[in-house]
Amino acid sequence: MKTITIIGGSGARNILKALKKIENIKINNIVTMFDSGGSTGYLRRKFGIYALGDLRDRILAVSENVDLKELSSQRIEMEGINHSVGNLILYSLANKYGKDYLSIAKNLFKTPENIDFIPITDDINCSANLVIKTDGGEFLGEENLDINSNKSLKVHDIKLDRHVKISKNAITAIKKSDFLIFGPGDIYSSIIPNMLVDGFYETLKKSEAKKVLIVNIMNKKSESDNFKSSDFVGIFKKRGIDFDYVLVNNKKYGISNIKGKYGSFTGFVENDLKDDNVIVGDFINSNLTYEHDPDKLLMTLKKLIQNS
Repeated sequence: MKTITIIGGSGARNILKALKKIENIKINNIVTMFDSGGSTGYLRRKFGIYALGDLRDRILAVSENVDLKELSSQRIEMEGINHSVGNLILYSLANKYGKDYLSIAKNLFKTPENIDFIPITDDINCSANLVIKTDGGEFLGEENLDINSNKSLKVHDIKLDRHVKISKNAITAIKKSDFLIFGPGDIYSSIIPNMLVDGFYETLKKSEAKKVLIVNIMNKKSESDNFKSSDFVGIFKKRGIDFDYVLVNNKKYGISNIKGKYGSFTGFVENDLKDDNVIVGDFINSNLTYEHDPDKLLMTLKKLIQNS
């Protein structure tokens, strides 16, 4: 049995949906816990809980409890915030069961036994926020980047405002994985934050896993304006990470500037990579053109995993 660990952002739920269909593999989801916007940000500020939004997304992607999945996808307005019911459920579980809440959540949502969800930190009360460096100055918290995105700011780098240790389960997952899949998702606010915790790079050096990057379909306003595929690769290379495989979409549908579920997109990512390790194909979702289609990714990922 091969072990695959996903270190991605919001788009990683589609990778999870694809991998779920591959037999005889173990899937780990390492999830950033530093989001500070919307419902997630409200719960962090009011109750001192780490960010639950990305975790909710991954759980719902593979939940087999149809009724609870549908309920968790609903939103309710409370104190001026449009809350995800799924966030409220996860918070309630964490409040009642503490660090054991995820095992309860897995049973409740009926997620497959071979899929685990791993917060990047063990501290469920973690209050760390992103410090986002832009050409318009620094912003504390992801929500401030979203608020100021209409100013066409360009992100240069990010860091955490305090030290956070990598979780024990994340260390184990990275060390024991056969594949580490990075992306897709918001490059600066969802993917890189997983790499900012103390101990991440030390752990990565001890891993013999093959590294795979799945390049985004579209560019996100402020985060990756006018990026080409090489720009995504370059961000990781500056952090000492080279990839064995890079998956790039080459198909386009519809308009290139679109308002999506998680922000505004500013055009398709153009491919300028021609290395032997670059796999180019039609991976786009024809209905949500800023996302990957799990079924289109399935054959490529299955081939990589089974032939390596």
